[in-house]
Amino acid sequence: MKIPRVSSTEISHKTCQICKVEKCHGNHFGVDSCRACAAFFRRTVHSRWSREKCQGGTCDRKKLLCKPCRLQQCFEGGMVTDKFQYNRDLINPVYLKSSIPSSLERLLGKPHFVLISDKNPKKTTIDVHRLLGEATKILNLGHAIPTYCGNNRLKKLSLAVHNNVTFEKLDVIKRATKSEILTNWEYYFKRVATCLNHFDEFKKLEIPMQLKLLQTIWHVWGRLEKITSSARYQKTVENSKLSEVVFQSGWIVDVKDVDIDCNWFSNFPNEQVKNFMLQTSTDLFNVIQYIHDLDPTDVELTYMLAQLCFQYAGNRHRGEIQEVCEQFQNVLSNDLHDYYLNEMRMPRYSRRIAKMMQINNYVQRNIRKGRERMEVIHCLGIFKLEFSHPEMFQDSLFN
Repeated sequence: MKIPRVSSTEISHKTCQICKVEKCHGNHFGVDSCRACAAFFRRTVHSRWSREKCQGGTCDRKKLLCKPCRLQQCFEGGMVTDKFQYNRDLINPVYLKSSIPSSLERLLGKPHFVLISDKNPKKTTIDVHRLLGEATKILNLGHAIPTYCGNNRLKKLSLAVHNNVTFEKLDVIKRATKSEILTNWEYYFKRVATCLNHFDEFKKLEIPMQLKLLQTIWHVWGRLEKITSSARYQKTVENSKLSEVVFQSGWIVDVKDVDIDCNWFSNFPNEQVKNFMLQTSTDLFNVIQYIHDLDPTDVELTYMLAQLCFQYAGNRHRGEIQEVCEQFQNVLSNDLHDYYLNEMRMPRYSRRIAKMMQINNYVQRNIRKGRERMEVIHCLGIFKLEFSHPEMFQDSLFN
């Protein structure tokens, strides 16, 4: 069967079957119509006008037509949407990548019903009884009183805080396993206990109270100390990286180029757990420039460490511990004032105090952000750690 062909000359003599006014341009959507009616139908058939009634009530279906009535006239004339053609643009459409993260089932490699039923996964137990026993022995050693410090307790404490790290002899850690992480915890816990042994007011407390404070502040102390050591390293060593973190134990780690063995504390993929954990460390890179600008002395650094830790402990425990920590801060503030007046000959030191508090406040905000991340970790069950003393690791990025 042959389909009769209609010439363009024959079409041009026809009148649009929809508006009955304009010349016919061709067959559009099943009807011989003009361009205007075809474009109107294509544009409005899926718009809100397809659901509206006559807007004015005076349409005469000849000249004056509102949009709903004109669209209805197109339907009555025989136009159909089956004739629509899509994806005919010369420029290929842009398909945006989905930003929806992978599902928890895909991340863990387990179906949903197994994930829900796995209520008691095998956990790694961290027993710190031995470490607490060793710390108690350190605290029982009694006062460490250098004879040349006078009555300035802050300066006496700074002698213990001072640690000459030889930057040229640092061990580069490329892979952090369970052994390295546990060794780091042990080092900083004992180091803070040794430092606090040089603070007279702290030694007046009973051993259980000393131990409770030590369990609370050891990781906060270590966090600020690592930042200040890294700042000094970057200022001293040429071609150093902002992402390099110096540990007082004699290590240096590039947090952007370190492989962390997460299998012992998480069932999640290593790369995703690493990125989740190191985000807190990378957030602290911004404060290093503040430390460069301040360039604190050993006494100022000691005050920053003590003020940050005792304020954190007071806010966390309240009650008797808060009163003790406030007393500690008052004593150290008075000693810092005496240090500025008598040794630094600096009666106007408020600007340096403001810079020190700016750094400490930044670290406190970082701790609060870490709590939000830990809520996600606990909610999703990312970590499989079980501590003999969980309060010791609160806000430490592992509990």
